[in-house]
Amino acid sequence: MAEFKCYVCEKKVKTGEKFTFTKKGSVHSDCFISQRRKEISEENQEKLRVLSIVLDIELQHLLGILDIRDQPENIKETVRLKYKDIEKACGETTRMISELN
Repeated sequence: MAEFKCYVCEKKVKTGEKFTFTKKGSVHSDCFISQRRKEISEENQEKLRVLSIVLDIELQHLLGILDIRDQPENIKETVRLKYKDIEKACGETTRMISELN
């Protein structure tokens, strides 16, 4: 399994944990949201709240897909493609959160 280091708390980030990637590197989702909450304006706090819920749901969905065991061979490619779609959505949500001022 891949291992990364969270650039906020500096602890290991492992596959199976909720994390995302930004331009700065890998980061626990909770660390990322907590840091952004301190950095953005009051007027964007509600946007951050909503986007953080969306990101959490997307990351939970990814973890759920990773938990699927014993996939029939004829569905593995479909599951892989669905995983990539959700991973892309996580990246887009992370980007939106990163761009909040």
